[in-house]
Amino acid sequence: MKSKLICAVVAATLSPSVFACTTILIGNQATIDGSYIIARNADHSPLVNPHWFNHPHQNNKHGEFKSNSNSFSYPLPKTSLAYSSFSKAKTQDTSFGSAGFNELGVGMSATETIYNNPTVLAVDPYNDETGINEDSIVNVILPRAKTAKDGVQLLGSIIEKKGAAEGFGVAFVDKTGIWYLETGSGHQWMATKLDNQDYFVSANQGRLQRFHPNDTDKYLSSPTLITFAIEHGVYKPAHDGPFNFHKIYSVDNANDRLYNYPRVHVLQKMYTHGIKTTLTNPSEFPVFAMPTHKLSINDIKQGLRNHYQGSSHDPYTNVNPNEAYRPISVFRTYQSHILQVKPTLPQAIGEVAYIGWGMTDLTPYIAFYQGAKIPAIYKTGVGKIADNFSAYWQLRKVQTLAMTDYNQFAPMVKTAYAKFEKKQTALMKETEKKYLAIYKTQPQKAQALLNDFELTVTNQAMATANKLQNEIITQMTSNTNKTYEFSGA
Repeated sequence: MKSKLICAVVAATLSPSVFACTTILIGNQATIDGSYIIARNADHSPLVNPHWFNHPHQNNKHGEFKSNSNSFSYPLPKTSLAYSSFSKAKTQDTSFGSAGFNELGVGMSATETIYNNPTVLAVDPYNDETGINEDSIVNVILPRAKTAKDGVQLLGSIIEKKGAAEGFGVAFVDKTGIWYLETGSGHQWMATKLDNQDYFVSANQGRLQRFHPNDTDKYLSSPTLITFAIEHGVYKPAHDGPFNFHKIYSVDNANDRLYNYPRVHVLQKMYTHGIKTTLTNPSEFPVFAMPTHKLSINDIKQGLRNHYQGSSHDPYTNVNPNEAYRPISVFRTYQSHILQVKPTLPQAIGEVAYIGWGMTDLTPYIAFYQGAKIPAIYKTGVGKIADNFSAYWQLRKVQTLAMTDYNQFAPMVKTAYAKFEKKQTALMKETEKKYLAIYKTQPQKAQALLNDFELTVTNQAMATANKLQNEIITQMTSNTNKTYEFSGA
């Protein structure tokens, strides 16, 4: 039985998960406007329609959260904080929160799928049936977390008591900074606070290394993180030297060289010009790095849209679906998010979620202020059958059409969405200026201003998508006619 368990664990760690994602975290001294940023591409299936929701403040007497993907359950807090999150339509909008903010200003993104050491998992396996997983994390933690650090401690406590159902990394942010947590096994975990001058990128692999248990301002973990490793012989201090979380609890194999490290490599080269690391020796990649220029929201979008443009590894311009390097932008992304916290602004406009539905290379990022009402178009549609009314399918249709001939259609899509995003940025500056002038004395008018912003950019984005659909279909019609003309000439 034990040998079967070990074989199963090894197989799980060697095959890419369908929940594979890419994460980017940036401290406020590394950004152009002093904001904290956490961002992630959620890659699963193009047939998943994510709904973007505001969950109101709730009083709960005897309620319980129940997972839609396993038997995990957890008591609801006596008083739930209001929060925003994604949901998958198939869960009746109850779980798979993925990302969001709560009313106290805590934001989070969950999860980055990672793979833990099979030797460790053989003695402390994932709790597949009743442990916490991606389906549950946001919807359990955001109604409770008072700070980013509190969110880490809450999730860590659940991992210790109920177990993790899978390997994952989770990002937390508030006005004081960014924390990142990674699992080590079924019940072991560690987290670190990002230095404000640094950025961090992860691509389906445990990345954290350094750990100082006495420095709880920067490091947190399960209480037996080190002693467990020593007890089971995976960490021998006299031989191994200082404790290294990655070497003990993570996986580093041939699959990582093609599936994970190229993504980390291209982002670090993009943000830190002249960095000397190479894919032939990925162990030299820094876990945290300083950018050579202050990073903006557009830099993050560019990173999340990357597919090795200008190189032989670009699968789209080279029309090579068998490309060995896994790109950051993939068609099966169902949503991408950039959560931005500007500590000096009022929370309603100081917390912004930029959301891209579907493939990041071919979708616009639409801005949502935390204080604004989410339009209904983002909260409708069942997912697996295309429709004519949900935001997801209006945007996904453009991507599907464009991918029939990427080199012909992608340029027009990118140009159109770049114009939309430029207009959106200008409207954001105008809206924020007006909001700051009236929010203290005319709160209702200030609220209406934010609601109007969301409706305006939504209408502009959908109008752009609909126009693109018609333009591409018109060109496809012309192409088909040339192929099957039979004109008799």
